Amino acid sequence: MMTTLFRTILIILVLLYILLIILLMRKGRMSLKYSLMWFLAGLVLLICAIFPGIIRFFTHMLGIYSETNAIFFVGVIFLLLIILSLTSIVSGLNERLRSLTQTQALLEKRVRDLEAASDKENKA
Repeated sequence: MMTTLFRTILIILVLLYILLIILLMRKGRMSLKYSLMWFLAGLVLLICAIFPGIIRFFTHMLGIYSETNAIFFVGVIFLLLIILSLTSIVSGLNERLRSLTQTQALLEKRVRDLEAASDKENKA
């Protein structure tokens, strides 16, 4: 059971969290693509802080013993989704980096070959 003081503090902290995400997006330090999950998490936290009955309902519906356990369970699931998402992003960036490195190496070889051909023509 959440006390009124705790709910008030939680609502203020969640609003600050959402404001931080918006500021990071505006400054260009976080792209919209990657901030959607964080923003969605903030909205879910805000809704649960305003309406704590939602947590109680899902706790009883899922057969979880206490609300605290349900919150930790949801938190762990959320963190796993974030890790999966970031792993997917890093894998894509690694593939892109490999492709760019190979393209750069081919272009450098082509430049060296053209310089060598140009030097031969200038000497002849």
